[in-house]
Amino acid sequence: MIVLNPNEMQEFDRFTLESLKINETDLMQKAGLALTKDFLKRVKPKNNACLSIFAGVGNNGGDALVMAIELIKEGFKPNIYVVGNISKASDAFRYFLDLTGEIEIIDRLETLQLIQKSIFESDYMIDGIFGNGLIREVSGFRTTLFDFINTSDTIVYSIDFPSGISSINGNVLGKGIKANYTGVVGFYKSGNLLNDAIDYHGDIKLLDIGIIQKYPINKKYIDLNKYNIEKKERLHNSNKYTYGLTVFIGGRFSMNGSIQMSAISALKSGIGLAVVISDIENGFTQFYPELIVIDKQSDKVMSYLKKADTIVFGPGLELDDEYYKTMILEAINCNKKIVVDASGLTYLDYEKPSNNPNIVLTPHVGELAKIFNKKSKDIINNPLLYINELTKLNYNVLLKGPCTIISNGEQTVFMQAKNPGLATAGSGDVLSGIIGANLVSNNPLKAMELGVAIHSKASNLAKEKYGETSLIASNIIEFLHEALR
Repeated sequence: MIVLNPNEMQEFDRFTLESLKINETDLMQKAGLALTKDFLKRVKPKNNACLSIFAGVGNNGGDALVMAIELIKEGFKPNIYVVGNISKASDAFRYFLDLTGEIEIIDRLETLQLIQKSIFESDYMIDGIFGNGLIREVSGFRTTLFDFINTSDTIVYSIDFPSGISSINGNVLGKGIKANYTGVVGFYKSGNLLNDAIDYHGDIKLLDIGIIQKYPINKKYIDLNKYNIEKKERLHNSNKYTYGLTVFIGGRFSMNGSIQMSAISALKSGIGLAVVISDIENGFTQFYPELIVIDKQSDKVMSYLKKADTIVFGPGLELDDEYYKTMILEAINCNKKIVVDASGLTYLDYEKPSNNPNIVLTPHVGELAKIFNKKSKDIINNPLLYINELTKLNYNVLLKGPCTIISNGEQTVFMQAKNPGLATAGSGDVLSGIIGANLVSNNPLKAMELGVAIHSKASNLAKEKYGETSLIASNIIEFLHEALR
């Protein structure tokens, strides 16, 4: 499923009108019909229920008016409210407004207060106030309206976006409506997936209304519920080296669990041998007997680096260590497949392109901000901009967050685990190990995809047992076998 930015969506809309030789009213009718069917199928409202429909004066509001007309045909008696100044409405909006029947206009706080009781008495609401074009923060009487809706005991169905959510980056623009259901029209937009979006959209469904692609799009959304994790073949006539040797570099005093969780995750994800290189002479405690652990000063280090199929560099690593700098430069120059995570990200030179196309970077927002000497807010507002800057330097990037974004410069993929329990120390270390294991026999993009899919599946299985609040990183490791079986 492709993912568009708001401008691309508008271009595709216009291209569809031209290609099918239809007008905006026809397209609005298509959208409203699809939304109505989805609303009736998923929400299952009763005809005698109290239904309120809020329509802004843009295209999103026009879709809401079509829904109102269709629901009246189905026997519903909705309260219909137009939010805003009708003089700013499009011709298509006005066309359906004339067909709607009795409406009330909300254009200031005083008119809103007159319907406050009606809002709180509603069993269901349809939110068509703001859609694809919202770029400014919600202000004025609309913030009060959103508060009324959010504090009412009602089921909310939003059209395309919950109102107040940025269509560009999914951030709440001042105030947003929390929907129980969202029907996304045509294609996913980036704002349906990123940042706050997942907390506001509720149960989300993509609705096909026949929008025609004007040109190819290299951004796609992968639904992890439908992602097939193929079983890895194991041969009887094989040994541990058949499945790969991964070297893990990191783990300092008080953080030596990081690198070991990464390494054991890789073992449980299918590699045959995991070697941890760390500062073991300064308080290193080994947790897993399956790992080979050697000191960073050992004369065996370079031998293992040369034999490694993949390398994971960074979990729990000390900052600015000259010995580790030598290691990572050696690995990069040998064109090794490398996952660079956590503190390891500070060891790379971002002033010039990498000569190794097999490096995977796995930052979170804060780490990506440090790379570019920006504030985290800058990354949150425009993550694709900064990801693209790194892919131009020949890196493969996985940005961790509520919606994980992975990119190799040619393709960009959005994936959502939908598990707030992953906001826990060590979950990223586990992910780096899983990616390191999958990098043995896959290209970087596929390894990142598989890594996120396996990590998400295991974490959701762990959530079923432990819940979101109590989930810890070792619980994810505990369920890797179930995710892969």
